[in-house]
Amino acid sequence: MNADVLVPIAKKNIKYKDKIFSYDVTFVPESKKFTCTKYIDMNLLKQNKYYAKSFLRKGKAICKRNVIVPQGNTVKFKFGNLEIEKEGRVLNETDQYIKIKNLDGTINKIYKDGRN
Repeated sequence: MNADVLVPIAKKNIKYKDKIFSYDVTFVPESKKFTCTKYIDMNLLKQNKYYAKSFLRKGKAICKRNVIVPQGNTVKFKFGNLEIEKEGRVLNETDQYIKIKNLDGTINKIYKDGRN
């Protein structure tokens, strides 16, 4: 084992499909206790790009196979002078509203006249 390698460990239980933030993870030196072939990247973790692919227990190593980095689909839409950019994809667009599916699976319906 290489002592220079830092292993990401979950500080708390992380639910399925939850976003993994940098404060949810601590780094410890690699030892025989933690077994992963590939660990997550610190730079992507700082940018909050990882989502849990399964339930991650507190105190366990976070491997690349346990997380997913969603593809960066962004949606830009204009309402008069207001321009909004969100991550996700357009499901439906009419004259009254736009339906957007977010990266976490939730759906937002945004009306063009400004109401929610």
